[in-house]
Amino acid sequence: MPEDRGLSDFFGVLEDLKEHLPGLTLVGGWVPYLYANFLWRGVKARPVFTSDVDWGVSPERTFFPGRTVFRALSALGYSERHIELGKLQPVVFYRNNRTRLDFIAPSGGREAERFLGREVALSRLDDFGFLLKNTVTLRLRRGNSEYILKCPSPAAFVLHKCATFAGRADAQKIGKDLYYAYFVLRYAPDGAALLSELRGYGRSAIFRRARANVRAWFPDKYGRGCVYVRRENGPDEYIEDLAGDIFRRFDSAFNPRPPGRGF
Repeated sequence: MPEDRGLSDFFGVLEDLKEHLPGLTLVGGWVPYLYANFLWRGVKARPVFTSDVDWGVSPERTFFPGRTVFRALSALGYSERHIELGKLQPVVFYRNNRTRLDFIAPSGGREAERFLGREVALSRLDDFGFLLKNTVTLRLRRGNSEYILKCPSPAAFVLHKCATFAGRADAQKIGKDLYYAYFVLRYAPDGAALLSELRGYGRSAIFRRARANVRAWFPDKYGRGCVYVRRENGPDEYIEDLAGDIFRRFDSAFNPRPPGRGF
């Protein structure tokens, strides 16, 4: 099945990058999968995830395994796609010609290039450092293998998605960002603790931007944000009013009401 191949490739990537994992942070669509299967307990929901594997790289020199990511993956026979016409580099790596690896770093600094190798395509994003500074460490076991992996904390993940999705040019990526945030808001076992941590960032610029985006995109259950999430989520046998649930979760996360006041 395609989903099984995706999981096999994901854990294959972890194995292939095992020596580099201390210097990487997993971001993107695989993060909710890790929450549901390795961080939370008793959550049976399975998020819709992407085949791409996105990695955050620190701009500061924190770890170097002795060879670059480029040398490691080239030695393993990963296929390379050239992203600039007429230029051999930088390249994007694919595992088994189907699972793409993307690397992202905050603006500034050159250590990310030294870690990856200058041959590897690297995206730079403002505010990306927020995800790298607010992480949890997970221990993943599959068969006889074990991996120690960093990813953003659930609150940081939701906040960053809500702060940045509106700047996307691709409507499909907007939908995925909002769906991933909704998945975390819906399935986190301790919702109160998640919202408390989220609001702990309330004085930050990234929180204010996220709140403004949520208010613009989720004014009610008919807002365009709810439409995007419903499309990505698909039919839901557990919730009759899915649009209402989506609205309430985003609204309560960023627009808390005094006790006694409902929606």
